[in-house]
Amino acid sequence: MTVDDRATVSHRSRRAVRTRSRRTVRIVSGLLAVIWLAAGFAAIVVAVNTARWLPAIVGVVALWYGLLWVRVFGSGRQLTAREALMPWRIRSHSDG
Repeated sequence: MTVDDRATVSHRSRRAVRTRSRRTVRIVSGLLAVIWLAAGFAAIVVAVNTARWLPAIVGVVALWYGLLWVRVFGSGRQLTAREALMPWRIRSHSDG
């Protein structure tokens, strides 16, 4: 792959990100948030009923991941890796 090819691929990927609709991001992120939150609650219920730790840990992780999707839904844009891994260190962004 030449330098020109890499620049073309990079340009295409940036353009693809720009053309995503905020409405589409919100719909998909809302559905994913509901699915992950429901799975997290279900795993915690299973953990409580069976007195096992692994489903509880999986449930907590699923709830955290679902809350990340809720944040994506609220912002209308995808999160960066830094925002997803350390949400407490990122200041709020103003879109206006």
